[in-house]
Amino acid sequence: MQPSSILSLTDQIRDTVQNPNESDHRHAKLLRLVDEVKLAIETPTETILRLIYQPPANAALCTAVDLSIFPLLAKHEVLSATELANSTGADRGLIIRLMRVMTALGLCASDKAEVYRATERTTAMTQPIGRDGIPCIYDITLPTLAKLPEYLRLHNYKNPQEYSKSPMQWAVGESQFEWLAKNKHHQTLFNSYMSSRREGKPVWFDVYPVERLLDGAISSCPEAVFLVDIGGNQGHDLSKFHTRYPEVPGRLILQDLPKIVSGAQKHPGIERMGYSFLDPQPIKHARTYYFRAIFHDWPDHICLKILLNTVSAMDSQYSRILIVDFVLPDTDAPLMQSSLDIQMMSIGAGVERSEMQWRELLSQAGLAINGIWNTSPGMESVIEAVPVSED
Repeated sequence: MQPSSILSLTDQIRDTVQNPNESDHRHAKLLRLVDEVKLAIETPTETILRLIYQPPANAALCTAVDLSIFPLLAKHEVLSATELANSTGADRGLIIRLMRVMTALGLCASDKAEVYRATERTTAMTQPIGRDGIPCIYDITLPTLAKLPEYLRLHNYKNPQEYSKSPMQWAVGESQFEWLAKNKHHQTLFNSYMSSRREGKPVWFDVYPVERLLDGAISSCPEAVFLVDIGGNQGHDLSKFHTRYPEVPGRLILQDLPKIVSGAQKHPGIERMGYSFLDPQPIKHARTYYFRAIFHDWPDHICLKILLNTVSAMDSQYSRILIVDFVLPDTDAPLMQSSLDIQMMSIGAGVERSEMQWRELLSQAGLAINGIWNTSPGMESVIEAVPVSED
């Protein structure tokens, strides 16, 4: 422990807290500084032991969710171990052991032995982000992650490149989407969790200056296309955009596999088109080709194919590609996004890319990044890319 480094970090925390500019970036900086303080205080052995015993904590957390402990505690505000045991049917001794972990994780408080008090994090655990996300992600990923070191060792530590030969396919015999299709309850949990992650967060057109697309957009041709939402599923992003910008100059088109867009709710002003992004893009010279949360599901060679299929349809002077995905910093990437990258690699050979990786991938498709916009380090960024001039 170096007292001078700890004091320097606490000074930085004080200065950041006193900064009057409230923002997600300030919040992220504070979290990073707190993590640095913890590492400065911990001995190396303490750090290693903390990492070793993360899996039991996750297992205890998933069990507590399964027992509906958090809704009970949120409802009654204060409950004893005996009361929780009576309500859940679990052994009192097991409740005590689980609640030690929940208290240590900060998900409730304990001011008296074997008595537990709800906090704001207890309430958060009753919402979809915790209630649905924890059991869903645990059950989807744990069997594969438990065998990931073995998979990588047997495959000579090669970066997974094939969705059909991903670690999850090797470990459990099916892909994430096949597994979810068979487990309808978890599919419901997954959908709920993914929606909750974006609840209250800015949408892409709150982050990206849409005027960049509106300025110079073709308005004189009725066949002109303003935005194509590629792989847009049910069209939620496009319908929100149309609600905010009902008078954009040009058509709005939702594209996804035929079986998906056929079930999408009809929205006035939005056309639906069955299409796979693994095929050449049929909509030529659109102003905007929009992808949200597409590329992180796929390895580079598939992403390159998707991009080239799109570039072939673009007007080099007029069209833009917008990508909404995580852009990890090239150094000091946050643990959550770094861990998500390992998860995406495990369940489907996907990738959460750094800025350098995005630039390299887009360059291979003949694209250059015009800009990257982000208002919250914990959420996706918006990348604008254009064809590289051959002049």
